[in-house]
Amino acid sequence: MRCQTRIFCVLSAVACVTCTGLGASAQDAATSIAIGANEIGAPPTGFDLSPSGEGKQGQWTVVRDATAKAGLAIEQAGAQTTEDRFPLAIYKPASLKNAEISLRLNAAGGKSDQGGGVALRLSSPQDYYLVQLDVQRDGALFSRVSNGASEEIVAVDADIASHSWHTLTVRAKDDEFVVLLDGIWMFTAFDKTLSQAGRIALWTEGDSVTRFDSIAITPLPTEERY
Repeated sequence: MRCQTRIFCVLSAVACVTCTGLGASAQDAATSIAIGANEIGAPPTGFDLSPSGEGKQGQWTVVRDATAKAGLAIEQAGAQTTEDRFPLAIYKPASLKNAEISLRLNAAGGKSDQGGGVALRLSSPQDYYLVQLDVQRDGALFSRVSNGASEEIVAVDADIASHSWHTLTVRAKDDEFVVLLDGIWMFTAFDKTLSQAGRIALWTEGDSVTRFDSIAITPLPTEERY
């Protein structure tokens, strides 16, 4: 497995934990986003569909999908462009520092880009951490976005098929970020730059057509250790 590291980052297999490792109190506080309560063809409720840069806005809608858990999914339909474009669907009710975020992602299309991910500790559409699945690179990435500029911290090889659902789980605890793909540990990254609570958002790139479902957010208590 290939791994590229940047400052503030180490990989550690001993940090691997299973999705059932959370305590009951954290599970009780989990928020599951009810996609099935949305109207087909409408923007997803509870999300701020912020501009993706240069005044552009993602085309986020709720679509029917028989392969999704609730028969519906949140889709971002990308548009071909020569400029960097990073549509965000920012979940408004939650602002957290330490949390587990789990969702299913389907890279359903795109010519120049295919994939998507989750942004966390977002203070603005130009400042956040990003965990990304990239079909064209066959990789999973962890990056820090500052003033709209992305710095890759970790990149590992991953078998990510297009037109298939993958479960992405991120556990953010202080300066530690544990990432699992389809229930299997991928890497652990460390970075201290963004130390405050922030929003959580769905993220895509360029002309990606990406669907999301089964989105759950669980706050993690500060005293928890992995």
